[in-house]
Amino acid sequence: MMRQAVVETGVALAGTVISVFGLIHALGFTRDSAYLPVAVMGLLTLLLVIWGVRSALTLRHDGGDSIRPAPGHVKRFFILLATSIVMIVAAPRLGFATTFLLFVPLSGMLLGYRKGKWLVVTAITFSLLIYLIFQVVLDRPLPPEMALRFFTGI
Repeated sequence: MMRQAVVETGVALAGTVISVFGLIHALGFTRDSAYLPVAVMGLLTLLLVIWGVRSALTLRHDGGDSIRPAPGHVKRFFILLATSIVMIVAAPRLGFATTFLLFVPLSGMLLGYRKGKWLVVTAITFSLLIYLIFQVVLDRPLPPEMALRFFTGI
């Protein structure tokens, strides 16, 4: 059996290292486009550090609770990890809205969620939110969508 605090401390540490690299990368953006990525990565880094410190303190004081992950949970974790990596790699090529339209229903189905209608509604909602945030709120164009380029030649 593993201690929950050991797992949480390790995940928080790994996440902190990755988010620091993301923060350093975002700091290299031009001033206008750096604001949101720097704010998000900075907040993420701060929250991961807090989580790591709390987990390490729990580990130091009482060792924390024991956990025994169920085989189904481990499988779902790796499915979500794999589909997230595919989404991150595919998004710049397919376009962000198209990627969400494909990713949300596909990952939901692979995770065992069978209410397809709600998966599609969620995917459409995420795609609309991405559009609204970047096009309307931030006034920043998103990269062209592959499907739009394919059908319109744009």
